Amino acid sequence: MKDIYLVNYCSTGCIPLKSISRLPEEDAFKLAKELWIRNRGTSFNRFSDDFKYYYPKRIRTEEWLYNCFVSLGGKPMTKHPLYFVLDGSDYLNRWFNRGHVTRLSLNNINSKDISFTLGDSMSRMDKSEREDPFMKDTLFKMIQKYNNNIELFLKKTCKGFNYIEVQLWNDKYIENI
Repeated sequence: MKDIYLVNYCSTGCIPLKSISRLPEEDAFKLAKELWIRNRGTSFNRFSDDFKYYYPKRIRTEEWLYNCFVSLGGKPMTKHPLYFVLDGSDYLNRWFNRGHVTRLSLNNINSKDISFTLGDSMSRMDKSEREDPFMKDTLFKMIQKYNNNIELFLKKTCKGFNYIEVQLWNDKYIENI
């Protein structure tokens, strides 16, 4: 199987590989307001007046992801993951105004440090058809069903999801970026 990459997209108005949910609530709201003011009309819309709804749902989503990940045998080094997508997403690249792009090789990441969800975990959170996160070995078994063809796997699997979200639970992989 060819090397698969995890891709993180970030608008030019922010610092890549940071998570607002890692901040204390008061600081998160302050930063959200600053980002919204500086970047109106971009992917920062979620940091507008709607942040009062976004933030608690983000925290609740990350609690669900964390608990599922631990129950699957994951060893998170943080309560709040960094988010990537599997093998990239034109949809997200456009949404983040073709800003910063960070790529990591999936081969270099220990299976105890990473989980995956079909689609955006937060948008799927309250849906009845939501599926729980899964681990790297499950991902590889899913890809094997398509003769290890990642493009075909994504085409067939991501209908209605836009992408496979990746949650990285250990910052050691980004320390030298």
